[in-house]
Amino acid sequence: MSPNKRQFSPASLPPGINEAELVGVDPTYVPMPRKRKSVLAMYVKFQGENIYRAIYLERLSLDDLVSKLAQRLEIQATPDVEVVRKTKKGLTVKVDDSVISQLDDQQDMEVECSFAEDTGKLTIYLHY
Repeated sequence: MSPNKRQFSPASLPPGINEAELVGVDPTYVPMPRKRKSVLAMYVKFQGENIYRAIYLERLSLDDLVSKLAQRLEIQATPDVEVVRKTKKGLTVKVDDSVISQLDDQQDMEVECSFAEDTGKLTIYLHY
């Protein structure tokens, strides 16, 4: 037996489980932890689509939101990106890390993008 493997002992079984029930089970198995854990789930509907898509942020930051939206839209995230929230009352609010940190988990929103050819600026509008 290799020195890294633990010795199986029937005494280590939880109460109510006997050794005969463990056929094919490796008692030394240790599951790998998840590599990435999301801190915020969002449901996003893009312009011209009928269904929402889930986006999971790993950090509560504007950079992570822009990166995830760019992945879903299959576009290159440029350095010149502005994210703006349009409220139901008609207010236009510039989005930053503090706005992202205040989002509710499982927030639903509609996303609209505008690209200015002359300046190369991408503006992402969040409607919620």
